[in-house]
Amino acid sequence: MSRRDARKHAFSLVFGLGFNKTELDIMEVFDDYIQNTVSEEDKITKKDKEFIYAEFEGTYNNLDEIDKIIRENLVDWSMDRLNKADIAILRVAIYEMKFGDTPAGVAVNEGVELAKDYSSDEGPEFINGILRKVAKGLT
Repeated sequence: MSRRDARKHAFSLVFGLGFNKTELDIMEVFDDYIQNTVSEEDKITKKDKEFIYAEFEGTYNNLDEIDKIIRENLVDWSMDRLNKADIAILRVAIYEMKFGDTPAGVAVNEGVELAKDYSSDEGPEFINGILRKVAKGLT
């Protein structure tokens, strides 16, 4: 499985966080997702699972700080106005830039690619703008 495909699974898990207001057993959520959502055609390896889990767990464990970064980089917007897909895309990309080992340019590009698949028509441009601003602030 490509890193991009694995990232889509991480995005899906993080997207689910937007609908759950209670504290989660993230390992249980992850295991359930892998068993019930990932198909045989995905050919998911142990390395893929480790990457997906690390992205999900890292984002979940740093959610408050990540959301603070999102809020600080929104101009004339609040997080309440963002759709849940855009929030999840921003969360994963910011996790990768700030806490992971993904170069900022790659995280921005991958966020834009996710937006092309999961956001509105304006989403990729919006995600690009926010993530580039975040990347500049982190350097």
